[in-house]
Amino acid sequence: MFRSRRSALGVAGAFLWVLVSAFAAGPAHAASDAPRGGGGYTMIMPPAPQSAGPASARTVAAVSPTVSPWADYVHTSSGNPVQCASGNLCTGVWDPVVGKYKVFFLYRCHQYSLSYWNGVGQVVNNQVGAAAFFYGQNGQVLDVVLPEPTPFTYDWTPVWSIRNC
Repeated sequence: MFRSRRSALGVAGAFLWVLVSAFAAGPAHAASDAPRGGGGYTMIMPPAPQSAGPASARTVAAVSPTVSPWADYVHTSSGNPVQCASGNLCTGVWDPVVGKYKVFFLYRCHQYSLSYWNGVGQVVNNQVGAAAFFYGQNGQVLDVVLPEPTPFTYDWTPVWSIRNC
């Protein structure tokens, strides 16, 4: 009887150890898919577009720019700094819905389809050794952006997709 109770406690302890190990390992694995910090470049968004009045003053319904597949992003005002961490292609586009720039952090290697990207924004390629390709409506290459520490202004209107690797 004493031996079976001890075995049951051992099994319960081993089960608890496996359960705790599984949950402790989960966030570490998820963090490996997130944008990496360090070695960042600072982007400063340009002035707001001239047509960027209050949403109630516009006659056309505003739609927020998006990428597919989904990528992390932040909203920022004109003139505010945004850090582009190492390993990212960072792109800033005007978001008429909120009246701020929407900065996407394209970290995972994909071809991203762009929706509602219009006007002038910013871009910086802070990837390690990977060129980024910007494609037009018919799939033609519009631009190739090499890794470069200096963000620059870019007109997103003709760009329909981006491949960041």
